[in-house]
Amino acid sequence: MATRLKRVTATGAVHTGKAWLKSVMLTPAAAVAMLDVRDDTSGATTILLSVQSAVSGNSAGWTSGDTEGVWMTTGIHATLTGAGATATFEYEV
Repeated sequence: MATRLKRVTATGAVHTGKAWLKSVMLTPAAAVAMLDVRDDTSGATTILLSVQSAVSGNSAGWTSGDTEGVWMTTGIHATLTGAGATATFEYEV
């Protein structure tokens, strides 16, 4: 398996297909930022993880408690809100 990093700046599919989600880092720009993560590619299923960062310059992160990560069966979808916010995903395929 190969670990990958992907930075996103908008809502959409991060990865299509099965993957182990290992960690997420949310970085706000000038205001509150919110990230919702789902196990799909369209954003239509239940939110599995939410990360919020309230202050510009203060990143918020999440790391799986399991060394393998969280198994995503369909894909990884990010719903990102907050002007200028970015999110970086670490996942393994």
